[in-house]
Amino acid sequence: MAARLISTGFRHTTLPENYVRPLPDRPCLSDVSPLKDFPIIDLSSTDRSRLVQQIHQACSRFGFFQVINHRVSKDTIDGMVSVANEFFSMSMEEKMKLYSDDPTKTTRLSTSFNVKKEEVNNWRDYLRLHCYPISKYVHEWPSNPPSFKEVVSRYSTEVRELGFTIEELISESLGLEKDHMRKVLGEQGQHMAVNYYPPCPEPELTYGLPAHTDPNALTILLQDATVCGLQILIDGQWFAVNPHPDAFVINIGDQFQALSNGMYKSVWHRAVTNTEKPRLSVASFLCPADRAVISPAKPLWEAKEDEAKPIYRDYTYAEYYKKFWSRNLDQEHCLENFLNQ
Repeated sequence: MAARLISTGFRHTTLPENYVRPLPDRPCLSDVSPLKDFPIIDLSSTDRSRLVQQIHQACSRFGFFQVINHRVSKDTIDGMVSVANEFFSMSMEEKMKLYSDDPTKTTRLSTSFNVKKEEVNNWRDYLRLHCYPISKYVHEWPSNPPSFKEVVSRYSTEVRELGFTIEELISESLGLEKDHMRKVLGEQGQHMAVNYYPPCPEPELTYGLPAHTDPNALTILLQDATVCGLQILIDGQWFAVNPHPDAFVINIGDQFQALSNGMYKSVWHRAVTNTEKPRLSVASFLCPADRAVISPAKPLWEAKEDEAKPIYRDYTYAEYYKKFWSRNLDQEHCLENFLNQ
């Protein structure tokens, strides 16, 4: 079991065979360009209508954007990065106390994505946590490093508030009441993936994570400030999203694509590796309540002359999440299974 983890401190000189992708499914890194017009939205703006317009443009064009002046404190962010690096630097013996390849476990250290189903593994270890309500899950979290629970609790709380702010802007950008999405989503769950990508001997042959969309509503990503790795697919071309100082990367998940009746896109994205430096990222996922019924607001589809019904059928988030985890990560968009017939 321990051999599955790659955050061992051992520096590979060649890529183990179980990580080598077939020729047609390799990242072609030389074909990737930096994304130059990637939206950066200043949440401290007092011009609400302009903010809403920027959100609309970003969600419909890219499905991704960055936010600055987001009210998550620098101390909170620095603490999160520090304790995450400290965690992955611990001994294998200490880390293996949390290892599991069971995706239903609410706190677990694992590797790749879903090792029970994959034919080829991904160059990533990750710590997965459930973060809301904190009081329900904090006792499961790592006891080492000693500051872990306190630091991650504070980070999760501040990021959750940021997510709610963005959800209100998304609602307004669709012409809905600002609390519409939060009402539909119910009491939202919150998960975190602390991703660690060690230096990779042959980045052209594998992925940190292959192309995928996110099954949740909204993802709030803290990128490594110094190492690139996130790439997004736009019009059939992969682009690198370079880190921006003190920014979070926000992306629309599958549920907002469905709730917007396809106006906003849950975009394919992937993580690639490099030979020189480890890369750390912290992804926070806001998820609908399991019993939340995902159904777009009537004004988003009733007025369309050529459509008498929404693009996607109504479903519960629990139904969607079960379907998502029953597949391989890089299969067709999971929403394709929920189209209205």
